[in-house]
Amino acid sequence: MALHEMRKSGIAQRMESFHRSVMQSLFGLFCAAFLMIGSAAGQAPPQAIASGPDSPPAGRGRSQGNPLESAGFDGPGMGKPGYRATWYPSQPITQSPAEMSLFRQGISAGYPIWREENDTVLLMAGVRNTQFSTSAILPDSRKPFPDELWAIDTGIMYIHKFDNGWSGAVRASLGSASDKPYDSMDEINLNFFGFLQTQVSNDTDYWIFSIFYSPMGNLTFPIPGIAYLWKPSEQFNMSIGIPFSIKWTPIEDLTLTFSYLPVININARANYRVRDGFELYGGFEWLNEAYFLADRSERRDRFLVFEKRLITGIRWDLCPHAVLDLNGGYAFDRYFGQGQNLFSNMRDRLDIGSGAFVGANLIVKW
Repeated sequence: MALHEMRKSGIAQRMESFHRSVMQSLFGLFCAAFLMIGSAAGQAPPQAIASGPDSPPAGRGRSQGNPLESAGFDGPGMGKPGYRATWYPSQPITQSPAEMSLFRQGISAGYPIWREENDTVLLMAGVRNTQFSTSAILPDSRKPFPDELWAIDTGIMYIHKFDNGWSGAVRASLGSASDKPYDSMDEINLNFFGFLQTQVSNDTDYWIFSIFYSPMGNLTFPIPGIAYLWKPSEQFNMSIGIPFSIKWTPIEDLTLTFSYLPVININARANYRVRDGFELYGGFEWLNEAYFLADRSERRDRFLVFEKRLITGIRWDLCPHAVLDLNGGYAFDRYFGQGQNLFSNMRDRLDIGSGAFVGANLIVKW
């Protein structure tokens, strides 16, 4: 019996190693494909969408703070097309004698497959991978902490500009967020996003209607949104409603942004333009992620990740279609656990000590 169990354990380890190798190879292929796409990955949709509340004045980089991006609407690549990497040095775990360090990386891209004057169809994809170095055990289930987590998303987006000045978009995607993505149907999720922007009589303000659904979101049911985009001047605009956002330029080279979407998607940032193509920034972010572990005991349970952080960095325009972002900061209130959402009775909670992090992003822009 012992020999039989050892053989089964060996087979399971080999299968897990094979699965990890396959996922790492796929990530490498995705990165290679992204580099081959080049600047096409960042081609703009019609001006009606590109000129939304987060659009910059001519000649400047796009500032952070778009509430739709902060809410995770751009998939697991976490933002605009590009590659991102962040390293967190080892920190102690409150509920365990072990420590934990992690490396998070993500890549996302979009490619226009069809375009006419008022219509665009984009193929979109993103991959996020987090690798953990720890010997920690989940305190309730007594299972080892996952070695790595994956979030993979592929989809299609249709964008249309109406003759009356309205604009809209619909996006549907299929993905898997898990320690073993696509291991079974229980690790696959379908995401949907719809957006309609309507002009009002003054030609500067808009009504924004949206709906978003993702099993990996803060809320596991469709989230409707309605907001009024008020733009009294070129220096100030506010999205009043859901999502909520503010963008204010108190002086020529300083831009302040804040965005919020329920329940805990919060982003606040200050950008200072030193010169054309070079910016300094600092801010606060409240990040969260969700995954379906392949061996979870409760089908509806998600493996939840929460983190707050203060961040500062520089953004440098390498060329008209590429931005290098070097950043660092202090992460705190970091914890993991299993449950249906933030407000459920969370099991297997592990709190990670606060500490510094460093990161680098290569962003494709339009």
